[in-house]
Amino acid sequence: MYDVQGKTAVITGAASGMGLGMARSFSDAGMAVVLADIEADRLDAAVAELTAAGHRAIGVPTDVSDEAQIQALAQAALDEFGSVHVVSNNAGIGIGGAVDEMSLEDWKWTIDVDLWSVIYGVRTFLPLL
Repeated sequence: MYDVQGKTAVITGAASGMGLGMARSFSDAGMAVVLADIEADRLDAAVAELTAAGHRAIGVPTDVSDEAQIQALAQAALDEFGSVHVVSNNAGIGIGGAVDEMSLEDWKWTIDVDLWSVIYGVRTFLPLL
């Protein structure tokens, strides 16, 4: 897809880092963007930045480890912009410290965010693309 003007992108982990960078780049290219992040305050600030610059953007607080929230994210994108053309399953975490000192809860959280969220994203968004 070379002509992205007027298309819609959904980005998880979009309130900071690479996700916010993608949201800025996609917006600058003429896309509407749906930002998803678990950090509501940062999400609000990112959306405010983009809309203040004249871009079409919404934020959807999302815990990507929960498939129902990924489905709600897709519905929010469809409700606001009518379609989805690009999805970036960007959200990810890393636990600092030694691997052998990670708790089972840390392992579960990491796998839920770094693996299951991508599976949920593919299952939810692929039929829409």
